[in-house]
Amino acid sequence: MPRPAIEERVRQAVRDDLALAVNKLPGEAPLNVLAVAKRTAFDRKTLKKYGLDVEIAAAARQQSRGGKLSPQGQRRSHTDALHQRDQEIALLRQRCEGLVAQICLVEGNAQRLGIDPTELWKPLPAPDRSVSRAGGWKTRRP
Repeated sequence: MPRPAIEERVRQAVRDDLALAVNKLPGEAPLNVLAVAKRTAFDRKTLKKYGLDVEIAAAARQQSRGGKLSPQGQRRSHTDALHQRDQEIALLRQRCEGLVAQICLVEGNAQRLGIDPTELWKPLPAPDRSVSRAGGWKTRRP
């Protein structure tokens, strides 16, 4: 029994992807055969085999014509990007402060236990490799 043709599934997946990508900016959803192939999880050669590269090129032209935002939309997108950046900065600052607090606790506990906190920051010594340890477990007998 031959394998069923996947042409309809490929066509439907590509058309769904193109419908979504046309309304986005070219940077967000690039419209070329390779990008569409990655997003739809089909091989680019399969897309070309079924002639979908022509549809992708037409959608790319449509995206480039209609994808321009109004100045109000650009201002809003810049505001959103700045807001997102500020949130990421706040999150990273919080994580850094948490790490600094954890380091302070470690140093405080080391000092409480009688360990010099500066000893915590010295690099570990390299292991002694002057004697081979290979096969040592085979030669010992209980």
